[in-house]
Amino acid sequence: MPTPAKPVIVAAAPAPSKPAVAVPPVTPPPPAVIADGSREVELAVRAWARAWSEKNMAQYLAAYDKNFETPGQQSRSAWEQDRRLRIVGKSRISVDLLELQVSAKGNRAVAKFRQDYKADALAILSRKTLELVKTGDRWLIVKESSGG
Repeated sequence: MPTPAKPVIVAAAPAPSKPAVAVPPVTPPPPAVIADGSREVELAVRAWARAWSEKNMAQYLAAYDKNFETPGQQSRSAWEQDRRLRIVGKSRISVDLLELQVSAKGNRAVAKFRQDYKADALAILSRKTLELVKTGDRWLIVKESSGG
């Protein structure tokens, strides 16, 4: 007759002497660019360039404040019509922002960058400065200048 198997005894782990203390995760302070609005301005400027590249006129024109200083003292409607003709008429547009630097203080900001613009057979690399103002929760362009 076979011998019966001996029962296996499993010892329980000893109970901890102190309860475990949960350590909250360390949250780093937000970067300074968020505190002064620079990140929001950068996102607004990049959205403007993307809308231009995609020839999305509604988004492109919406990036400009109602008090935008149009070049040559054109009326806003004449400026918008000119922009539509110059943008929609291109078969392709590419607007890349290089070396983007943003400074923001309060509800005003300045974005400086090199703009690599390509459209059809035209290619222009130029310096550009956008002055923006915060209107509600959006950063909008109030002045645009090239060169310098």
